[in-house]
Amino acid sequence: MMYWIILIVLAVLILVTIIATIVTIVKERKDYKSYELDEEDDDIDDDIEEEDYEVRPPKRRKKQVQEEAPSSGGRKRRWKIILENTDTGEQYDFIFYDALGIGRTTKEVAFEEFLPLPDDRKVSKVHCSIVRSKDKLYLRDEGSKNHTYLNGRKIQKPILLQKQDIISIGETDLEVIKIMREAN
Repeated sequence: MMYWIILIVLAVLILVTIIATIVTIVKERKDYKSYELDEEDDDIDDDIEEEDYEVRPPKRRKKQVQEEAPSSGGRKRRWKIILENTDTGEQYDFIFYDALGIGRTTKEVAFEEFLPLPDDRKVSKVHCSIVRSKDKLYLRDEGSKNHTYLNGRKIQKPILLQKQDIISIGETDLEVIKIMREAN
């Protein structure tokens, strides 16, 4: 009889532990999704070059991106980013307004631009993204299984992206060669 009581108590403890773990994970994901990008990173040197560049339309845009006027009164400006695979030397350049996704999928996803890395099996379908917030670009993990690293450090929340940063996802390292913002 004593053994049954011990087994029931252990089963209840295991069940409570599982429920507590699930609640914690859901709460952390909710906190991460609702995280507002911080603009108080003024101590970090911005290597953003403001210059005009020739803009060509993105290759795979299905719907037009609506331009919204920022609070400063002007039109929304485009970003150009050049990434280089440090192993292969292959360069990728993208022009976008708000978000660039990176992952293993080759299907259209909810980003203006997307960098597919189908050969790296350790990269999630939608692994991370580069997002605009006001006048800066941030790297954000999209809940990937193997995490996203910036300069060797695992990112927990969106982090400011700068020239010469190394983005590590799966077994792929991407160096930020250039970040440019369209001039007014």
